[in-house]
Amino acid sequence: MVCPVPACGFSRTYVITGDTGLAVVDVGSVGAADDVMEFIKRSLGGDVKDVRAILATHFHFDHIGGIGRLLFSAAADTKVFFHRLVKDYLEGRNVLAPMKNWCTAFGPTAWKSAGYVRKPSHLHFESLAGIPLPALRKLSTLPYPMDRIVFFDGDGARRYLAGFDGWEVIETPGHTEDSLSFYHGGSEELICGDLMVNMDKGGKGRLNGFYASKEGVVESFDFLLRNVKAKTIYPGHGEPVQSEGNALRGVEAFAVGRDDALKDIG
Repeated sequence: MVCPVPACGFSRTYVITGDTGLAVVDVGSVGAADDVMEFIKRSLGGDVKDVRAILATHFHFDHIGGIGRLLFSAAADTKVFFHRLVKDYLEGRNVLAPMKNWCTAFGPTAWKSAGYVRKPSHLHFESLAGIPLPALRKLSTLPYPMDRIVFFDGDGARRYLAGFDGWEVIETPGHTEDSLSFYHGGSEELICGDLMVNMDKGGKGRLNGFYASKEGVVESFDFLLRNVKAKTIYPGHGEPVQSEGNALRGVEAFAVGRDDALKDIG
């Protein structure tokens, strides 16, 4: 089951409960890490030592900026999980892709996301890693060692088991090259990172116009439409999207030919 952490900064942080412990997705700031620990204690009746995995949907600072704070409070064998491309960033073989539509897409979402910022520590990021600005895209130093990191690699598959209570990893590049979604077929829950946003309560969500590759966003969304049924979508920014059927079918898309894709699905 996915539990959204309330108002924990610019990006949404989620706690996944399972038989083997807890996983936390997208710890975006030091304040978000503190909120997670408080949420686990007061709302779930657990302890930060129950966190077995810390997952990131992509390597942007507002989704990774508090991981170290949570990691060093968790158990010694807790790991951080990134897409395999993140290893190239950390080892200097690649840099973050440049982003498009800063004014038309990033700006409005950032403005509305600011409503989830409740305290100064929600603006405290552990390092400059993951900032996609031209002068900073090469900076990728993290405050925790490589031996605490696991890199997802499906060995050529796009969809594979995450290794945590039946959750799957689905590679959904577009917003960034290293973007991932997490899906549970039993509960029909999808955590999609910044592939989609939903800044309106009761809204159906929309594809994120702030991206590295529009074609990638469109293709990843169409892949989900064809292969996943999600009663609840948990986006990287804003509110969850829910439907008795498939919430993906209501998402506002900008893909040319999407109607044809929907006809193919039936």
